[in-house]
Amino acid sequence: MARNDGFTAAIDPTGHGALYGAGPWRFAGHSATVFARCDAGAVRALLPEPLEPWGEPIVRFSVHWLQCDLGFGGDFASAHPERSQFHEAVIGIAARCGERVGYWDPFLWCDSDAEIAVGREMYGWPQRAGTLALTLPHPQRGRRVGDVVVGRVGRLTQAVFEIAIEIAAAGEPDVPAPAFACFFTERVLPDPGDRSVVRELYASTMDSVVAADVFHGKASLRVAAPELLPLAPGAILGGRVNTVSWTKDRGTLIARRVIAAPR
Repeated sequence: MARNDGFTAAIDPTGHGALYGAGPWRFAGHSATVFARCDAGAVRALLPEPLEPWGEPIVRFSVHWLQCDLGFGGDFASAHPERSQFHEAVIGIAARCGERVGYWDPFLWCDSDAEIAVGREMYGWPQRAGTLALTLPHPQRGRRVGDVVVGRVGRLTQAVFEIAIEIAAAGEPDVPAPAFACFFTERVLPDPGDRSVVRELYASTMDSVVAADVFHGKASLRVAAPELLPLAPGAILGGRVNTVSWTKDRGTLIARRVIAAPR
Protein backbone atom coordinates (compact mmCIF):
# COMPACT_ATOMS: atom_id res chain seq x y z
CA MET A 1 0.00 0.00 0.00
CA ALA A 2 1.33 3.45 -0.90
CA ARG A 3 2.12 5.65 2.06
CA ASN A 4 0.97 9.25 2.46
CA ASP A 5 3.62 10.48 4.84
CA GLY A 6 2.91 14.18 4.47
CA PHE A 7 5.04 17.04 3.21
CA THR A 8 6.79 17.90 6.47
CA ALA A 9 7.19 16.77 10.07
CA ALA A 10 5.54 15.17 11.86
CA ILE A 11 5.89 12.32 9.34
CA ASP A 12 3.37 9.50 9.80
CA PRO A 13 1.67 6.93 7.53
CA THR A 14 -1.60 8.90 7.39
CA GLY A 15 -0.04 12.24 6.45
CA HIS A 16 -2.23 14.01 9.01
CA GLY A 17 0.67 14.85 11.30
CA ALA A 18 2.22 17.33 8.87
CA LEU A 19 1.95 20.93 10.03
CA TYR A 20 1.70 22.30 6.48
CA GLY A 21 1.34 21.16 2.89
CA ALA A 22 3.39 21.66 -0.24
CA GLY A 23 1.70 24.93 -1.16
CA PRO A 24 0.92 27.35 -2.55
CA TRP A 25 -0.34 29.05 0.62
CA ARG A 26 -3.36 31.36 0.32
CA PHE A 27 -3.84 34.10 2.90
CA ALA A 28 -6.64 36.57 3.68
CA GLY A 29 -7.33 38.78 6.66
CA HIS A 30 -7.10 42.12 8.42
CA SER A 31 -3.97 44.22 8.72
CA ALA A 32 -2.80 47.28 10.67
CA THR A 33 0.55 48.93 9.95
CA VAL A 34 2.46 51.89 11.34
CA PHE A 35 5.19 53.36 9.14
CA ALA A 36 8.19 54.93 10.88
CA ARG A 37 11.44 56.56 9.89
CA CYS A 38 14.11 54.93 12.04
CA ASP A 39 17.84 55.37 12.64
CA ALA A 40 19.67 54.64 9.38
CA GLY A 41 22.56 52.91 11.16
CA ALA A 42 20.22 50.62 13.11
CA VAL A 43 18.37 49.71 9.92
CA ARG A 44 21.58 48.99 8.03
CA ALA A 45 22.88 46.80 10.84
CA LEU A 46 19.91 44.44 10.47
CA LEU A 47 20.35 43.84 6.72
CA PRO A 48 22.33 40.75 5.69
CA GLU A 49 24.61 40.92 2.65
CA PRO A 50 23.93 41.59 -0.20
CA LEU A 51 20.80 43.53 0.83
CA GLU A 52 20.97 47.31 0.95
CA PRO A 53 18.60 49.94 2.35
CA TRP A 54 15.95 51.23 -0.06
CA GLY A 55 15.70 55.01 -0.03
CA GLU A 56 14.84 56.38 3.38
CA PRO A 57 15.18 54.11 6.45
CA ILE A 58 11.48 53.23 6.46
CA VAL A 59 10.28 50.44 8.77
CA ARG A 60 6.82 48.81 8.87
CA PHE A 61 5.40 47.68 12.23
CA SER A 62 2.44 45.43 11.36
CA VAL A 63 -0.08 43.27 13.20
CA HIS A 64 -2.30 40.91 11.20
CA TRP A 65 -5.30 38.69 11.83
CA LEU A 66 -5.12 36.06 9.11
CA GLN A 67 -6.60 32.91 7.66
CA CYS A 68 -4.33 30.60 5.67
CA ASP A 69 -5.01 27.25 4.04
CA LEU A 70 -1.46 26.11 5.05
CA GLY A 71 -0.98 24.60 1.60
CA PHE A 72 -3.91 22.18 2.05
CA GLY A 73 -6.56 24.16 0.11
CA GLY A 74 -9.58 26.28 0.92
CA ASP A 75 -11.78 23.41 2.12
CA PHE A 76 -9.17 22.61 4.78
CA ALA A 77 -9.15 26.21 5.99
CA SER A 78 -12.94 26.25 6.35
CA ALA A 79 -13.06 22.90 8.14
CA HIS A 80 -10.17 23.65 10.54
CA PRO A 81 -10.44 27.19 11.93
CA GLU A 82 -8.34 26.19 14.93
CA ARG A 83 -5.40 25.63 12.55
CA SER A 84 -6.07 28.12 9.77
CA GLN A 85 -6.75 31.28 11.83
CA PHE A 86 -3.97 33.10 13.65
CA HIS A 87 -2.24 36.41 14.41
CA GLU A 88 1.11 37.55 13.09
CA ALA A 89 3.28 40.59 13.80
CA VAL A 90 6.04 41.71 11.44
CA ILE A 91 8.86 44.24 11.44
CA GLY A 92 9.59 45.07 7.78
CA ILE A 93 12.60 47.06 6.54
CA ALA A 94 12.47 48.56 3.05
CA ALA A 95 15.40 46.96 1.21
CA ARG A 96 16.78 46.17 -2.23
CA CYS A 97 18.99 43.57 -3.87
CA GLY A 98 20.04 44.73 -7.31
CA GLU A 99 16.85 45.47 -9.23
CA ARG A 100 14.64 43.71 -6.66
CA VAL A 101 12.90 45.99 -4.16
CA GLY A 102 10.92 44.74 -1.19
CA TYR A 103 11.08 44.10 2.53
CA TRP A 104 13.48 42.33 4.85
CA ASP A 105 11.72 41.11 8.00
CA PRO A 106 14.27 40.72 10.82
CA PHE A 107 11.67 39.96 13.50
CA LEU A 108 8.28 38.21 13.46
CA TRP A 109 5.92 36.84 16.11
CA CYS A 110 3.04 34.43 15.58
CA ASP A 111 0.56 32.27 17.51
CA SER A 112 0.39 29.40 14.97
CA ASP A 113 2.79 26.46 15.18
CA ALA A 114 2.32 25.73 11.46
CA GLU A 115 3.20 29.28 10.43
CA ILE A 116 6.24 29.32 12.71
CA ALA A 117 7.37 26.00 11.25
CA VAL A 118 6.97 26.86 7.56
CA GLY A 119 8.48 30.28 8.13
CA ARG A 120 11.63 29.01 9.79
CA GLU A 121 12.07 25.67 8.02
CA MET A 122 11.18 26.46 4.42
CA TYR A 123 11.46 30.17 3.69
CA GLY A 124 13.59 31.61 6.46
CA TRP A 125 11.21 34.03 8.16
CA PRO A 126 12.50 34.21 11.76
CA GLN A 127 9.13 33.45 13.36
CA ARG A 128 8.86 33.21 17.15
CA ALA A 129 5.90 32.36 19.34
CA GLY A 130 4.02 35.34 20.72
CA THR A 131 0.75 36.56 22.19
CA LEU A 132 -1.00 38.98 19.86
CA ALA A 133 -4.22 40.96 19.59
CA LEU A 134 -5.70 43.25 16.94
CA THR A 135 -8.86 45.38 16.90
CA LEU A 136 -11.12 43.88 14.21
CA PRO A 137 -13.80 45.82 12.29
CA HIS A 138 -17.29 46.07 13.71
CA PRO A 139 -19.04 42.87 12.56
CA GLN A 140 -21.87 44.74 10.80
CA ARG A 141 -20.80 48.29 9.91
CA GLY A 142 -17.12 47.60 9.29
CA ARG A 143 -14.57 50.36 9.91
CA ARG A 144 -15.31 54.08 9.71
CA VAL A 145 -13.62 57.42 10.33
CA GLY A 146 -12.93 57.95 14.02
CA ASP A 147 -12.38 54.29 14.86
CA VAL A 148 -9.22 53.42 16.76
CA VAL A 149 -7.37 50.25 15.78
CA VAL A 150 -4.86 48.80 18.25
CA GLY A 151 -2.35 45.99 17.81
CA ARG A 152 -0.44 44.53 20.75
CA VAL A 153 2.38 42.01 20.69
CA GLY A 154 3.97 40.17 23.61
CA ARG A 155 6.33 37.28 24.15
CA LEU A 156 6.99 35.19 27.28
CA THR A 157 4.96 37.59 29.50
CA GLN A 158 6.91 40.63 28.24
CA ALA A 159 5.67 43.42 25.95
CA VAL A 160 7.22 43.53 22.45
CA PHE A 161 5.53 46.47 20.72
CA GLU A 162 2.18 48.24 20.45
CA ILE A 163 0.62 50.25 17.64
CA ALA A 164 -2.50 52.41 17.51
CA ILE A 165 -4.15 54.10 14.52
CA GLU A 166 -7.02 56.59 14.60
CA ILE A 167 -8.78 56.37 11.25
CA ALA A 168 -8.96 59.78 9.54
CA ALA A 169 -9.94 59.01 5.94
CA ALA A 170 -10.22 56.31 3.30
CA GLY A 171 -7.23 55.59 1.07
CA GLU A 172 -3.50 55.03 1.35
CA PRO A 173 -1.23 57.11 3.59
CA ASP A 174 1.32 59.36 1.91
CA VAL A 175 4.35 57.27 2.85
CA PRO A 176 7.40 56.45 0.70
CA ALA A 177 7.43 52.67 0.98
CA PRO A 178 7.71 49.67 -1.39
CA ALA A 179 4.63 47.73 -2.38
CA PHE A 180 3.54 44.60 -0.51
CA ALA A 181 5.01 42.22 -3.08
CA CYS A 182 8.62 41.07 -2.70
CA PHE A 183 10.05 39.78 0.58
CA PHE A 184 13.62 38.79 1.36
CA THR A 185 14.16 35.93 3.81
CA GLU A 186 17.14 33.94 5.05
CA ARG A 187 17.13 30.32 6.15
CA VAL A 188 19.64 29.71 8.94
CA LEU A 189 20.40 25.97 9.13
CA PRO A 190 22.79 24.78 11.85
CA ASP A 191 24.42 21.40 11.19
CA PRO A 192 24.16 19.14 14.26
CA GLY A 193 27.27 17.24 13.13
CA ASP A 194 29.97 19.85 12.73
CA ARG A 195 28.00 22.88 14.04
CA SER A 196 28.58 24.84 10.88
CA VAL A 197 25.71 27.08 9.74
CA VAL A 198 24.29 27.34 6.23
CA ARG A 199 22.68 30.71 5.47
CA GLU A 200 20.51 30.94 2.34
CA LEU A 201 18.98 34.23 1.22
CA TYR A 202 15.75 34.03 -0.81
CA ALA A 203 13.45 36.47 -2.58
CA SER A 204 9.76 35.55 -2.64
CA THR A 205 7.08 37.42 -4.57
CA MET A 206 3.55 37.45 -3.22
CA ASP A 207 1.08 36.76 -6.04
CA SER A 208 -2.52 37.95 -6.54
CA VAL A 209 -2.21 40.63 -3.85
CA VAL A 210 -5.49 42.45 -3.22
CA ALA A 211 -5.76 45.22 -0.61
CA ALA A 212 -9.25 46.55 0.10
CA ASP A 213 -11.13 48.61 2.71
CA VAL A 214 -8.03 50.80 3.01
CA PHE A 215 -7.98 53.62 5.57
CA HIS A 216 -5.22 55.78 6.97
CA GLY A 217 -4.75 58.02 9.97
CA LYS A 218 -2.62 59.35 12.77
CA ALA A 219 -0.57 56.62 14.44
CA SER A 220 1.41 55.90 17.57
CA LEU A 221 4.05 53.27 18.25
CA ARG A 222 5.70 51.97 21.40
CA VAL A 223 8.59 49.51 21.22
CA ALA A 224 9.55 47.52 24.32
CA ALA A 225 11.52 44.39 23.35
CA PRO A 226 15.30 44.87 23.69
CA GLU A 227 15.95 43.87 20.06
CA LEU A 228 13.56 46.60 18.88
CA LEU A 229 14.93 49.50 20.94
CA PRO A 230 17.46 50.51 18.23
CA LEU A 231 14.43 50.91 15.92
CA ALA A 232 12.66 53.37 18.22
CA PRO A 233 11.14 55.74 15.66
CA GLY A 234 12.66 59.08 14.84
CA ALA A 235 9.39 60.03 13.14
CA ILE A 236 6.04 58.28 12.76
CA LEU A 237 4.84 58.78 9.20
CA GLY A 238 1.31 57.43 9.55
CA GLY A 239 -0.79 54.33 9.83
CA ARG A 240 -2.87 52.14 7.55
CA VAL A 241 -5.59 49.55 8.16
CA ASN A 242 -6.98 47.30 5.44
CA THR A 243 -8.12 43.87 4.43
CA VAL A 244 -5.69 41.89 2.30
CA SER A 245 -5.34 38.62 0.44
CA TRP A 246 -2.40 37.06 -1.36
CA THR A 247 -0.83 33.80 -2.46
CA LYS A 248 2.67 32.73 -1.41
CA ASP A 249 4.42 30.14 -3.56
CA ARG A 250 8.06 29.59 -4.48
CA GLY A 251 11.15 31.59 -3.56
CA THR A 252 14.31 32.32 -5.56
CA LEU A 253 17.74 31.64 -4.04
CA ILE A 254 19.88 34.79 -4.12
CA ALA A 255 22.91 33.91 -2.02
CA ARG A 256 24.28 31.00 -0.01
CA ARG A 257 27.19 30.80 2.40
CA VAL A 258 28.50 28.31 4.95
CA ILE A 259 29.85 29.60 8.24
CA ALA A 260 32.30 27.31 10.06
CA ALA A 261 31.63 26.41 13.68
CA PRO A 262 33.25 28.73 16.22
CA ARG A 263 36.48 27.36 17.64
